[in-house]
Amino acid sequence: MKYYKFKTFTTSYYFPKLNSSQQYMYGLYSAYGGKLSKLYWWLFRKSGLVRFITSVDENKLCFPYSMIKKADGNDTVMSFNMGSPGVEQKISILGYDNTLGIPFFAKFSQKERAVVLTRNELAVYRTLTGTGLTPKLLKDIKGDGFVYMKSEYIKGSRPKEKTLTENILQLCIVLKNYHLSDCMENADGLKMSLSHGDFCPWNILVSENKTNIIDWELAEDRPLGYDLFTYICQVSALFEPNKPLLQAADENIKMVKRYFSASGVEDYIPYLLYFAKSKMEYETDKDNKILMDKYSELYSMVK
Repeated sequence: MKYYKFKTFTTSYYFPKLNSSQQYMYGLYSAYGGKLSKLYWWLFRKSGLVRFITSVDENKLCFPYSMIKKADGNDTVMSFNMGSPGVEQKISILGYDNTLGIPFFAKFSQKERAVVLTRNELAVYRTLTGTGLTPKLLKDIKGDGFVYMKSEYIKGSRPKEKTLTENILQLCIVLKNYHLSDCMENADGLKMSLSHGDFCPWNILVSENKTNIIDWELAEDRPLGYDLFTYICQVSALFEPNKPLLQAADENIKMVKRYFSASGVEDYIPYLLYFAKSKMEYETDKDNKILMDKYSELYSMVK
């Protein structure tokens, strides 16, 4: 089988020849970039010549393709996202299982940190089984030096709004009722609940009947409001990079207060301070100076 390589500045994608019913596999890539990257993506999908130029035989793929196929064990067609380089890098997969007759999503992790994150995601899936908040888990294989996780494919679209919506607020309110541990408060007395950790539009899929949250690797119990503030701040940082994060929070203050009122909390400021400090430290560890400075400014202004 031949694969077609789509290269971006940060990673690479490999797609097989897709028929009309398999176009969903292109969903591995979202064209959030500028006009040039969007044009290249359009040409890649529409032009057979462009794909021909990028073709690679499956026996010459520069990733453990045969290991992934063996871990799955079924007759499958797969497309691959190599992920961003670093300690958390893993391969994300969209495919069709000919044995089961269903589309699926999967992750293959080998790096030590990536394996830990995928195992953590499996724990979340089990905690939220039956809630409809996560896709259905189909298979998990913990092999020698790798983890393979396979779940149902959820057909949907990312939220297009650039602001916090009622639907997103309600998701946050529902999530506050779940925990991964028995810890109900942190050392500072802040109430804890299950937190996704990267609760942003690119990790949410909306269909006519439901909303699913994907990519739970960073989930853990955190002080209330962490996901709510993440959504507000990350969307603002992406679409309105010149806007101070405190201004973005203030513009959503009514929804913020509704969330904390539903949680039985009158003063949300200690929770916002925890969030800002935590994100500041996280972005510092990632050496992301732009976001580090934005969260540092938020922390200073709130404090």
